[in-house]
Amino acid sequence: AGIAANWKYAGKARVAEGEHGMVASSSPIASEVGRDILKAGGNAVDAAVATGFALAVVHPEAGNIGGGGFMLIRMHDGTMRALDYRETAPAKATHDMYLDDKGQPIPQKSTKGALASGIPGSVAGMLEAHHKYGKLPLAQGLEPAIRLARDGWVVDSFHARALASGVRGAAAYSTPAAVAGFMVNGAAPTPGALLKEPDMARTLEAIRDHGRDGFYKGWVAKAIADEERRDGGIITETDLAGYQPKWREPIKIAYRGYTIWSMPPASSGGPTLAMMLNIMEGFGTLPPFGSTALMHREVETMRRAFTDRNRFLGDPDFEKLPMLASMESKA
Repeated sequence: AGIAANWKYAGKARVAEGEHGMVASSSPIASEVGRDILKAGGNAVDAAVATGFALAVVHPEAGNIGGGGFMLIRMHDGTMRALDYRETAPAKATHDMYLDDKGQPIPQKSTKGALASGIPGSVAGMLEAHHKYGKLPLAQGLEPAIRLARDGWVVDSFHARALASGVRGAAAYSTPAAVAGFMVNGAAPTPGALLKEPDMARTLEAIRDHGRDGFYKGWVAKAIADEERRDGGIITETDLAGYQPKWREPIKIAYRGYTIWSMPPASSGGPTLAMMLNIMEGFGTLPPFGSTALMHREVETMRRAFTDRNRFLGDPDFEKLPMLASMESKA
């Protein structure tokens, strides 16, 4: 209802239903891991953590344990919790480290290579969520990911393209050993290939056996710091040992009678979404879904919201955000 008849995706959406719970991710393999954890008696956090670690294996360019993220948790009584485990800057980072002598940005220096990387937060964040709200043993949630890394997983066409792109890009700024971990017989895997990741399996086993110390200390932390030094990065073992995720107050958004919960800063998503929805609600009745008129309103709304996002938002641990309330307000 309300969808423009000529919209090319009309009627093509697939609907899935679950009576007791659902898992959605960028990989069917990882989603099945989360589903099986739910079937085994785990709760949503158990499933999220198991899925997240599985994605580190089967979708490494996006679901990796070398990055960071956010988690929103809705409790049975409706209480919302927001966990921030984004990457943080190393202690040796400086204000002008990505600028040349004339104060101009150096292309790709902040996005490619070891110097662009932050202190990874994914492991600490998922373990923190599991420690506070998980039901099943951590080892049970990690075992599927360990098995996938050790025994291998069959690469589909989507992930074959993604891995090939990642291997080509990483070869320009990373050591051969780092790139080799995502190759099969010396080349990026093709669809149907079995990709084994023994180093990842060892890393996940260290996390299983030693918790956060298995990643942020010991041989894994030393390996990360050594690789950083070889590639010109500045992350140290001290940086890794000191990383901590943070619980923050989630953002509550009201839109046309609905309540939407989202992440607060350091995430820009919540405030930007709030501003966009507040603007869209101000239009009153909207044009049909998929119509050119609706697309135009959405684009112009996003243009303004992202302008304010880039100008006014930042990390609340280091910056004051005086315009945050204005972005979230309907006034």
